[in-house]
Amino acid sequence: MKIKGTVTSGKGNGRNYLLEEEYLQQCKRKLGFIPYPGTLNIKIDERDMKKFSKLKQGHAIILHGFKKNSKVFGSVKCFRAMLMGKDVVIVVPEKSFYTDIMEIISDKNLRNELSLKDGDCVEVNIKNA
Repeated sequence: MKIKGTVTSGKGNGRNYLLEEEYLQQCKRKLGFIPYPGTLNIKIDERDMKKFSKLKQGHAIILHGFKKNSKVFGSVKCFRAMLMGKDVVIVVPEKSFYTDIMEIISDKNLRNELSLKDGDCVEVNIKNA
């Protein structure tokens, strides 16, 4: 399955969550890497919103939620994908701020690694979907 979209800046919240030790350890164990502290946000092309909805219902790698200092951190669905020849993971938080944004993680800063900037059009190829 391929989903097209446009690189866009986020709110910076992904960084905070990716620095939580419980998520870091699960990423290392289940995804095979420690993620760069931040997500690459892709505003999904309107024509591909149905594909994204279908993806979210599919088989995912689950990062389990947890409670820390009375704050609840929700579970996260993860889907392996490719972006410009680079292995990446789409993350879909149980408690998401977005409906039309796809968040992507990697072990590298994807903006720098792939020379991406806001407004760039990209295509994400989801594996096994």
